[in-house]
Amino acid sequence: MKKIFNIKALKYLPFLIILILDIILSVSYNNILNQKTNYIASNISLLKKVNTPTYTVPVVQETPEIVVAPVNDKEDGMKQNRKKDTRGNFTVNDIKQYETSGTSLGIDVSKYQGDINWSQVKQDGIEFAIIRVGYRGYGTGKIVMDPYFKKNIEGALANNIHVGVYFYSVAKNEMEALEEANFTINAIKGYNITYPVAFDLEDFNRHRLSNVSYDQLNKNAITFLNRIRSAGYTAMHYGSKNTFGPIWNMNNLNKYKVWLAHYTDKTNYAGKYNIWQYTSNGIVKGINGRVDLNIAYFKLSTNASNQAKDDSEVSLDPNNEAIKKITFNDVNEQVVTISNADFRKSPTTELDNKILTINKDTIITRTGTSETWSRITYQGQTGYILNDQLKIYENIEETNDNQTEEIDQN
Repeated sequence: MKKIFNIKALKYLPFLIILILDIILSVSYNNILNQKTNYIASNISLLKKVNTPTYTVPVVQETPEIVVAPVNDKEDGMKQNRKKDTRGNFTVNDIKQYETSGTSLGIDVSKYQGDINWSQVKQDGIEFAIIRVGYRGYGTGKIVMDPYFKKNIEGALANNIHVGVYFYSVAKNEMEALEEANFTINAIKGYNITYPVAFDLEDFNRHRLSNVSYDQLNKNAITFLNRIRSAGYTAMHYGSKNTFGPIWNMNNLNKYKVWLAHYTDKTNYAGKYNIWQYTSNGIVKGINGRVDLNIAYFKLSTNASNQAKDDSEVSLDPNNEAIKKITFNDVNEQVVTISNADFRKSPTTELDNKILTINKDTIITRTGTSETWSRITYQGQTGYILNDQLKIYENIEETNDNQTEEIDQN
């Protein structure tokens, strides 16, 4: 009789049983898994309704390394954006015609002024200098220090000239603006900064900022200025007259100091400003070539400490200045416009100060008169209208009633 089984092969039987069981369990698990997957897929709309909490990993804002830019850096976009004054040259003596007891005379400088003899600058009557600390490259986006910053700030301070600084920004977002502010704070620590620290952005709708909205630029400015203020410095916003309003929202930026650039003999900007950059054609001893000249509407003693003042300091409001120049006789009478009349913040046509236009034949209240102007109350506001656009209001109906009474009595 043949042997059906090899007895020696029986020793492998346990391993065979285990293998069969493993295969059975594996098939069962896959079936269960497929059923669960199908259940989830069939109820995916329900899962979408579940509010799963999300978490944002905080970004650590590091201070950029201070790298000094080469003198001929092609990434420096400031010079190509600055509009030049088309008038003739101005000297420090020319500035003094705008002086009052509360003003100071100054310049702002960068690498474009080259080597400066700060002793001669001081002797020429300059009281403060706002020095460019650095800029962001308009192509690469890298932050660098102005190659003349260290030489300029130390030269100015050594000659008892008050110092402020500005950063030339091309920040695309708030994170970059914060980065620029941190760079600035790091660069100026240890120096006696008594004048403001300014944010200067002029590259609109081009280069890195070609697709950045004005709303975003305003957020960037506020981010920079808030960071500067939080570090204990006086924050200031720079811009030209043409950008204040159309680009920069001054309702928000007026809470900082304002640096107005308007190259003219007499600015007609009607908003608040603390420093007026009135020419780029300044001639100052100790500087080869032209330089920006500025008038600050505040003045510090020569021994002022580091950032001893705050942003509540007095600023120039040209409307208030215009109002102070005219004496009004108080009245209380009704007048009517004889033409469309400009309702102005102050009694002058030399400022861009129109509030609105009041239509012809509008009855309004006059509270004061001068030789040329009327002080008016309209829609809860006090403003000014030229006298030749008004006449005394006469109530015709009331006059007719009086005439009728006289006829009846006769």
